[in-house]
Amino acid sequence: MKTSDIAAELNRAFAAARVNALMGGVDLGNTIDPLSAIHKALKAKHAAGELTDQQYTEKAQELLEMLGSAVVSLFIQQNMSRTRPPR
Repeated sequence: MKTSDIAAELNRAFAAARVNALMGGVDLGNTIDPLSAIHKALKAKHAAGELTDQQYTEKAQELLEMLGSAVVSLFIQQNMSRTRPPR
C-alpha cells in the first residue's frame, strides 16, 4: 500500500470511528485520542524525514489495526452493557 493511501485510510478510519461513536452513543475519546496523537506524531516524523515511506507505512498499518480493534472492543462492551438485565 502506498504511503499516501495508508495516510488517507487512517484519516478516514478516525473520522468514521468518531461519527459512528456519536451516532451510537459510545464515548471513544479516551481510546481514540491517544491513537490520534500517535498518528499525528507519525505524520510529523515522516514529513521531517525521520521515517522512510516504508517505515511510516508499516507503523501506520499497525496503528490502523489498533484503531480497528479498539473500536470493535468498545462497541462490544457498550452493546453488552445495554443488553445485561438489571440486577
